[in-house]
Order: sequence, then structure tokens, then C-alpha cells
Amino acid sequence: MPATALRPLSAGEVLDVSFGLFRRMFATLFVIQLICMTLPFLINVYYTGTGAGFSGMLLLGSLVSFVLSALASAATAIAISESYLDRPVSAGDALRRAVPRLGPLLAVSLLVGVLVVVASMPFFFLVGGAAVTMGRSGSVPGGLAIFSMLVGLVSLVLPLFVAAGVSVATPVVVLEDRLSAIEALSRAWFLTRGYRLRIAGLLFVCLILIMIPYMGLLLLGGALLAGAAGALSIWVPVVALVGRLLLTPILYCLITLVYYDLRVRKEGFDLEMLAASLQPA
Repeated sequence: MPATALRPLSAGEVLDVSFGLFRRMFATLFVIQLICMTLPFLINVYYTGTGAGFSGMLLLGSLVSFVLSALASAATAIAISESYLDRPVSAGDALRRAVPRLGPLLAVSLLVGVLVVVASMPFFFLVGGAAVTMGRSGSVPGGLAIFSMLVGLVSLVLPLFVAAGVSVATPVVVLEDRLSAIEALSRAWFLTRGYRLRIAGLLFVCLILIMIPYMGLLLLGGALLAGAAGALSIWVPVVALVGRLLLTPILYCLITLVYYDLRVRKEGFDLEMLAASLQPA
């Protein structure tokens, strides 16, 4: 999309353009995910196939997956951004440009996870407490338990609000001047101010669209391999890999596009890009 076409988008246009970017860049995004997810997949298959309990292999796999997932998200944001601004790059170039920002991106990922978990504590406390009370009594849940569960479900708005508020932290880290993790989160919180409910709705719709085919693959595998426990244990990480390769980039497309939409709305980024495009070479 040419830089001069940057403009505020409606929610429907954000989803439509996101899927359009995904279709147009499918090969590049697929290669990025494949490079970053192959090693965690092999570790997961080995761990699942051996049937071992908690071990160093599981810890190693989780660590490798965390680091390479962050790298994949950064490289994907770069590739999508360049394509959106009509400056396409290869998967290799996107990965090379992402590596220097890996440290701050890992810090941002950890901080985002902590913030969302802390924001989710009221839900776990209220719903978990009600469930424990009901389990001990063994009777029909009383009014207090039901009220606690309802309030707990309502409290899910808080982690959704926090997640929406820091949703564009990855594009901020990767695409703007070198910011620390705290600065990137602060910048993301500023950009999303006034639009967090809209962003939460977009993320919810996108996740639903992603989870439908993913759950379909899991259910299909479970039905076909119900009598083969070993094959079923391998099928789950295979489906997880396929889901990452084919579906996760859609979410990255949406987040990167939301980032540009916010900059257009709050900072006149369309005018900024237009002025830059008119400067003499």
C-alpha cells in the first residue's frame, strides 16, 4: 500500500486490510515462522514422544520457544510494516533487522505477561474461590458463590483492557527509535489511549477467526487418532506448529496495522509519510 494511502481505517477495514496483507505476504511470513518455530517444535516432539516428566528439556524448550517467538514477532512486524508502506523485504532481511532489537523485545514480552497476569488476579481469586467453596460444600452453589463467579467473569475486562493498552508494544520496539522496554510500554499505552475498547474488540474477533480452524484441526486429529495414544501425542505439537505457521501472522498483521492506524489518528502519520515521499532524493 503506498504511503500516500495511509488514512484512518474503520474496524472492518482494519480486519480486511490485515487479511489482505496476510494473503499478499503469505510466503514471507510462512518462512519467518518456519525458521523460528522449527527448533521449538523438534524439542516439543522429542519431549512429548519420550513421555518424560518435568525436566531440563522442557525448560529448554520453553526458553527457546520464548526467544524465537519474540524474534518471529519482531521480524513479522518489520516485514508487514515494509509491505504496508510499499517497501517489501525478504524474510532473511526482516530477521536480520529484528535481531538487534531482540533484547528490548524480550523484556517487553516479559513485562506484558506480568501486567496481564496481575490484571487477571481478580478473576482467578473470585472464580477460583467460588469453585473451591462449591467443591467443599458439595451442594448447589449459594448466592454468594454465584455472585463471586459473575463478578469474576466481569473482571476479565481488566486484563483485556491492559492487553489492548500494550498491544502495539512490539511494533513500537521494532519500528521506532531505540526505546527501552519501559519507554516502549509507555509509548504503546499513550498510542492506545481512547481506542482500547476498539482494539480489544478487534483482537477478540481476530482470535476467534484464528481459533476456529485451529480447534477444528485438533478435533479432527482427536477423532481420527482416538485409538492411537502415541500418534495423538505427536499430533498436538504438529497442529500447534501448523497453527503458528499459518494463523499467527494474521494476528501480527492486525497488530501492526492497528499501530499505523493509531499513529495516523494521533500524529498525522499519513502527512508525515507524504512529506517524506516528496523530498528530493
